[in-house]
Amino acid sequence: MMTSRERFRLALEHKEADRVPIDVGGDMHNGVHDVAYRNLLEFLGERDEICYYDRIQHLAALKESVYERLHSDTRYLFANAPEGFEIRVEQDSSWHDEWGVKRINAGLYDEAVEAPLAECTMEKIKKYRIPDAADPSRFSGLREKAQNLYDTTDYAVIGGNAASLFYLPSEIVGYQEFMEKIALETKMMEALIDRILEWQIDFFGGYLDAIGEFIEMIWMGDDWGTQIAPLMSPGMFRDIFVKRYREFTAFVKKRANVKVALHSCGAVYWALEAFAEAGIDVVHPVQGDAEGLRDPYLLKKEFGNALVFYSNLRNQTVLPYGTVEEVERDVKLKIDALAPGGGYIMSGGHNIQADVPPENILAMIDTTLKYGAYPIKGGPKKL
Repeated sequence: MMTSRERFRLALEHKEADRVPIDVGGDMHNGVHDVAYRNLLEFLGERDEICYYDRIQHLAALKESVYERLHSDTRYLFANAPEGFEIRVEQDSSWHDEWGVKRINAGLYDEAVEAPLAECTMEKIKKYRIPDAADPSRFSGLREKAQNLYDTTDYAVIGGNAASLFYLPSEIVGYQEFMEKIALETKMMEALIDRILEWQIDFFGGYLDAIGEFIEMIWMGDDWGTQIAPLMSPGMFRDIFVKRYREFTAFVKKRANVKVALHSCGAVYWALEAFAEAGIDVVHPVQGDAEGLRDPYLLKKEFGNALVFYSNLRNQTVLPYGTVEEVERDVKLKIDALAPGGGYIMSGGHNIQADVPPENILAMIDTTLKYGAYPIKGGPKKL
């Protein structure tokens, strides 16, 4: 039987391990919403004081016994907040992040309500006080934590901080204004994106210097699809973002021997080839209910040699609202289609949301353990 680290590493190399690896509960892409976590704890007869590692999405830090029950092959490491910064929650539940974006609780999540560069101009972009990416306090003690986790456990250690070149500037400007101006005042928005790219390179330089030799993968996080179509024209995506993605991934891979995973919700079939060209190794969550992503056999046939796939579960329909049997069928289908030859990792397909019942969470895990052992007799088929 392989260790979690060996299993995960082989999947990243498009090779078969002893079983399909599982990643759940660890970061802002494969986390568990606090409501779903409370329900799971009750179902398992466990207790835990809820702590958050992602306030925006209300993601709970899992206790070790729950990680073990979910058979997660991964553990995550995050950089520290910079010295002198702390989140101050006001009486109306609002707070500001270090970029100056104001957020407020909207029920299950905290939503952005004010942008520091609203009514954006080139002058505002030039004067915008960007946080210090290379502040040493961000990385203080991180190397020791990474080495300890690497030396004392067999888990695949993953870099939890995610780079963004689309989501972050859209939050700083405000989503609607950003989308309008990237079309109508493209050079202005490119100037902001370039400042963010510079920040990401500076941050990940320090981050990878601290933990690069101990981790298997780092994340990027940008959403490129609606439920049925691209968020912007594929031509604009290529002209503005692909070359900058390529610059970032080349920097990361020169700095450390790691893979780069991209989280992008929505219908992104149109972008998969461009992701690979941009140096992306792994795509998540390959949303199984979105247009163009519903046939896992086709995905494997067309992109299985270039990209590692995470999940592809129907996380908008079957996982939250289906029966245990329907979850089992969806998991078995994705294993049969995507796992042969390696290059497949099981997860909930983005975070496990508040409406996913504990029975379905466990069905996802237990079905992976039962049917995800190699060799898997899958193959090219058509739904």
